[in-house]
Amino acid sequence: MALLTPRRLVAAALGAAALLAAMPASWQRGWTPAVGTLLWLPARPLAYGLSLVRVRLRAPDDPYPARPEELRSAMESADRLQGELDAERLRADRLEAQLRELSEVVERDRRGGWRPILATVVERNAGRPPGLLGLDAGSGQGIAEGDPVVTGGNRLVGRIAGGVGAWRSFVIPLDDRRSGRIDALAVPAEKPAAGAGARDGILVQVVAKADRTLEGELESNAPVKPGDAVVLSDASWPHAAQGMRLGLVESVGPLDSNPLRRRITVRMEFDPARLSKVTVKTAAGAAQAAPPAPTAPPAAPAGARKKGKGTP
Repeated sequence: MALLTPRRLVAAALGAAALLAAMPASWQRGWTPAVGTLLWLPARPLAYGLSLVRVRLRAPDDPYPARPEELRSAMESADRLQGELDAERLRADRLEAQLRELSEVVERDRRGGWRPILATVVERNAGRPPGLLGLDAGSGQGIAEGDPVVTGGNRLVGRIAGGVGAWRSFVIPLDDRRSGRIDALAVPAEKPAAGAGARDGILVQVVAKADRTLEGELESNAPVKPGDAVVLSDASWPHAAQGMRLGLVESVGPLDSNPLRRRITVRMEFDPARLSKVTVKTAAGAAQAAPPAPTAPPAAPAGARKKGKGTP
């Protein structure tokens, strides 16, 4: 019977691997790199030869072939300056977009009582339940729990969640079920004729359905059609959020459980998961300077006596 059989070799290799795995990492750290180098040594000449062949076949292209040295240097400088100019243009475009966003927010509400804070979306999910958006601004800028978050001037994204940090906060989007039930008004895209008796807005309560949609119910005879805007009208939200658009009516259909009412589906006009910049509408004066630290009382002048019992 053969002493070394394939089965015995495999068993011995498995046993040696299990034994090495049980050894402390500090003991293995000293010799395992040397063993790896020895095992890769036979393949080194072949790898080196293949790298030479690759360099020969795919030689780097000279961007300035057959040019004098001074001309090459000048062209390289011109390319570098062009790259810097393009970077500055991108930065200017980004600043213009931020200014336009803030201008639209301020233009739509002149009553004051709040101030806009532009924030960048830096986290999505971040280990929390899906849907939350992390911002790079927090209580240090005056952001507080419940502050509304908008984009495009009047399109409501959601509201700030609890646990606001000094430089970090999270947004609960409208299509997240944690937003709860929201009171809103469906505003007809076409103004009703004079004397028609229709209201400017039809009251509707919506809840998140996920995937950028909200769902609610309304009266069966309400003149709501696809394409109508739905705006916030909820007393539980801050004043700065009232009148902000939740989305557009996507469909209106029958409600099987109640023939006297209809189901309405509202779709948000943007994807919260693709937002990069948002505006937080905080209460005016929320970010105030911290009160000065108390100072020690002034020291008594030299030579002054301390009053006590019997001291006039």
